[in-house]
Amino acid sequence: MELENSSLYPDICHRILEDLAQKLPSYLTYHCLEHTLDVANVCNRYIDYYMVAEPVARLIRIAAVAHDYGYIYGPKDHEERSITEVRPMLTDYSEKEIALVEGLIRATKVPQYPRNLYEEILADADLDYLGRGDYEPLSDLLYKEFLHFGVVKNPEEWVQVQIRFLEGHAYHTDWAIRHRVAEKKKVLEALRAQVVTPPEKG
Repeated sequence: MELENSSLYPDICHRILEDLAQKLPSYLTYHCLEHTLDVANVCNRYIDYYMVAEPVARLIRIAAVAHDYGYIYGPKDHEERSITEVRPMLTDYSEKEIALVEGLIRATKVPQYPRNLYEEILADADLDYLGRGDYEPLSDLLYKEFLHFGVVKNPEEWVQVQIRFLEGHAYHTDWAIRHRVAEKKKVLEALRAQVVTPPEKG
């Protein structure tokens, strides 16, 4: 996967992407460089759709590239670690702009509580795949990662985790609600159909 409109991204983004490519552990099968590029590319489309002004669009692009930067060190509190890692790189930005980037990164923390349209964009871009046709292969990658960390132990547990997550998740932007919710419902129905219910005792 390539970064679309790469010339629109400031140097900081390319430095972060290089860092991710070199330092992310191989067992991160889902939270890998491909995921970051996917989120950045989805954000590009949101930026165009909502005609976001360039100064803010630049900050959204930085946050999209940096939102999982902390995974270099591990999954625990990775959003805050991402903020810690990216802050020293934002010397050319005002405190107001830095605060916006930090808010954008925090908006990806699950459960998501975005506070404005820009945070809604990044939150929805981060979980865009839940309502896409490539949900299954991407969820398989997340399953492998969860196995590594001991979050789940078998496919049955994984199905239950997915069902709970999808039931608790909601998209925020009007674009995602129109274009992602229907497919997400199909995914949820298919997962529910995999759950074997015990026969009733007669």
